[in-house]
Amino acid sequence: MRWKIVLHKVLIILFILVLPFPLEAREVVPVLKEENEMASLLDKHLEEQIRELNLEGLDRYLEELEREAGAYLPSLRWRDIWDRIRHGELPVDPEEVARGLAGYLFRELWAGVKLLSQLVILAVAGAVLHNLQAAFGEGTAAKVAHGVVFLALMGLALTPFTLALQAASQAIDRMVSFFQSLLPVLVTLLAATGGLTTSSLLQPVLTYSLIIAGTVTRGTIFPLIYLGAILSLVSHISDRFQISRLAGLLRQFSLALLGLMLTLFTGVLSIYGIGGSVADGLGLRAAEFATSSFVPVVGKILSDAVATVAGTTLLLKTAVGITGVIIISFLVVFPLLKIVSLALVYRVAAALVQPFGENQLSDALEGMGGALLLLFACLIGVTLMFYLTIGVLVLLGNLLVALRG
Repeated sequence: MRWKIVLHKVLIILFILVLPFPLEAREVVPVLKEENEMASLLDKHLEEQIRELNLEGLDRYLEELEREAGAYLPSLRWRDIWDRIRHGELPVDPEEVARGLAGYLFRELWAGVKLLSQLVILAVAGAVLHNLQAAFGEGTAAKVAHGVVFLALMGLALTPFTLALQAASQAIDRMVSFFQSLLPVLVTLLAATGGLTTSSLLQPVLTYSLIIAGTVTRGTIFPLIYLGAILSLVSHISDRFQISRLAGLLRQFSLALLGLMLTLFTGVLSIYGIGGSVADGLGLRAAEFATSSFVPVVGKILSDAVATVAGTTLLLKTAVGITGVIIISFLVVFPLLKIVSLALVYRVAAALVQPFGENQLSDALEGMGGALLLLFACLIGVTLMFYLTIGVLVLLGNLLVALRG
């Protein structure tokens, strides 16, 4: 009798443990099937958006970068970046990029060794002439010879500076050209997430603002830096003719102009971006509330579907924004490395020349290195404007989704 009771309890326990599994399986399988179908539909929607947006322009710039600096950059394609972002991976391999950029910097420094050796040799020749002038009296011929050597040194030092300035100007032109092709894509995706007012306000403002910023930088700030560098060189030719304060004034004016431009651009971007996103967010929230409230059953489903599609569009917009940041970074990083390497060469040359008694030449080379660093700062400032613009366009979609939620 007792074994029957024990057997009965064991059967009850087994029944309780085993019975829920088939029921849960029968409930879970349709849910998983629905989730898979939803994921498949969202993937198809993303593929349709990619085809309609015509993102071949991104691949065109990536291929152009690969042709120009393929030895120092990883092979990049829009599809590869998109797949990596979708799977939660980094869009590029940081170690490979760092290795390539270090190789390019080393190449530029090695090319600068030739310039450094020429400057040091001419400085030694100038020091010898200066000593001869001191030994045999203040002769006119010795002064002229020393002046010719100094002018040759300045001409030799000014040529790479001019090339660096041209590389910086070209980098700004290419960034503006690329952004003009990227902006319609980002604005379209922003409108797809519900930012109709924001996209209509920002597109003309950003287009003209960045074109004006690039024009002011290339047409005003860079020439001021170049003119300041030349005046600084002229000031070191003779002690009787000093215009170093004018050169310093031009450098300060170029920095002030760059700061004013960045401040105005940030203010305009903030006002138009935040104002438009708040208006879009409130309008969409009111529309979703009205749809879900006054259209029974279907209204709630429709509003949730629109929110889901907007979320997938937000993912695509983020991927496009990241790709834009990568392309802009690679467009500007090589001119920046060239400028840094030249500034380092000038500073080292100034340190090596000074022991030979050529203080004027040493100060002139030091001033050239400072002008190159100022050029570096201006190029970084303009690049930050493009970074800020892409970041704001991407984050405004997140803000719209947050305001809708």
